[in-house]
Amino acid sequence: MKRPPVVKSSFLVGNLPDFRDSLSFFSSLAPRYGEVCAFHVFRQWRYYVQNPDLICQILTSNKWVRTPISRKLLGSFLGESVFSQEGALHLSQRRLMQPSFHRERLAQYAQTMVAQAVRTIESWQTGEQRDMVDEMMRLTLEIVSQVLFGTSTSAEAKQIGEALLTIQHGIQNDYKLNMFMPLWMPVIRFGKARRAVQTLQKTTERIIAARRAERCEHDDLLDTLLRTHDEDGTQLTDAQVCGQVLALLFAGHETTANALAWSLYLLATHPHVLAKLRAEVEEVCGARLPSIADLPRLKYTEMVFKEVLRLHPPAWYAERTPLEDLSLGEYTVPRGVPVSICVYALHRDPRFFEQPEAFLPERFAPENLSRIHRYAYLPFGLGAHQCIGNHFAMIEGQLVLATFATRVDLSLLGDYVPRVHALITYGISNGLPMTISHRQAVATRTVAADALH
Repeated sequence: MKRPPVVKSSFLVGNLPDFRDSLSFFSSLAPRYGEVCAFHVFRQWRYYVQNPDLICQILTSNKWVRTPISRKLLGSFLGESVFSQEGALHLSQRRLMQPSFHRERLAQYAQTMVAQAVRTIESWQTGEQRDMVDEMMRLTLEIVSQVLFGTSTSAEAKQIGEALLTIQHGIQNDYKLNMFMPLWMPVIRFGKARRAVQTLQKTTERIIAARRAERCEHDDLLDTLLRTHDEDGTQLTDAQVCGQVLALLFAGHETTANALAWSLYLLATHPHVLAKLRAEVEEVCGARLPSIADLPRLKYTEMVFKEVLRLHPPAWYAERTPLEDLSLGEYTVPRGVPVSICVYALHRDPRFFEQPEAFLPERFAPENLSRIHRYAYLPFGLGAHQCIGNHFAMIEGQLVLATFATRVDLSLLGDYVPRVHALITYGISNGLPMTISHRQAVATRTVAADALH
């Protein structure tokens, strides 16, 4: 059994100190040790891979599964959902959820995305300063809540948002703890994390119970989850519906908010990109609001958002473990040994992207796509666990940026520098303060927005 190169580490704690800056640590591995290497934290060994073809092999094979730690933690926080399941059960539940993301439903969701973006703009005053991390968190929570439940959560948005953030920190802290604990040891959660889980569960269970008691249909994602059944008549149980709703809230809220916040930062620091995006939206949409029907013509807007996801992928990290001893290139990974994949490092690998640190939307122009390795760009993952809402997220990102582009100017403070945090998702830890200035013809456009309200 051939082992890959071993990363230099401390004698007692292994590579634990390197995780104080996990992005730099993972980014340094391939240049120093090659596409496959091994590292350890205390006595637990892990492999790392930064080869697109090998990553594809891992993510698309049913012989590789998410690590027991990640499944256990996500299950303990979010219940029975596609995040915490593997194999036949995972595929069955994913099939039951898939109708919620069909083309017809996405067209309906798109109207909600634009309407909520307009409401956000209208809530701002020219000259005031807002934290765009908070604003994007609020916006995406409103969108995903409207799509899930069919109603605005304005009154509960702060509470739900804080609960989701607390859960994210809880998962991160428990993950670190479980790296040094046996899996059979129970996780007992106290304080804020426990209350956050209970808050979301009770809210969701109450809504589900009310829906079950009603006889009328609702035109939202929750109704689809409650009514969809498999070919053999199988439906999701209430516990499974609750788990899927929590998972969708968790995944569809912060990830897109982070991507939008990074988008606003990059557009503010690259005015020539913003000017080109704005010109495209004005040419395609004029003074009216963008719609899903415009997306095929908003090519540059799509390129911008794809490049944001390359530089700042919200889902920046993944890990899998083999169910048996498996080959990984010229090496063998023993059964049960975790393998780490850093999407952030892959997206900035100079072997696959020229000028990898530069913000260059043109690299995603149709004529340039052949230069990108098929599996070197994975903002939504790959295989059975690819993000089920990937099309939803792409539509949301493009429509929100298109709505903002011609209706508002957002400028940064002169000395602002973003600080990165890489927890469960990848975002900005010190906020994004921006000064707001409404652009001309807002009144005309607001009239058009009324049709979506």
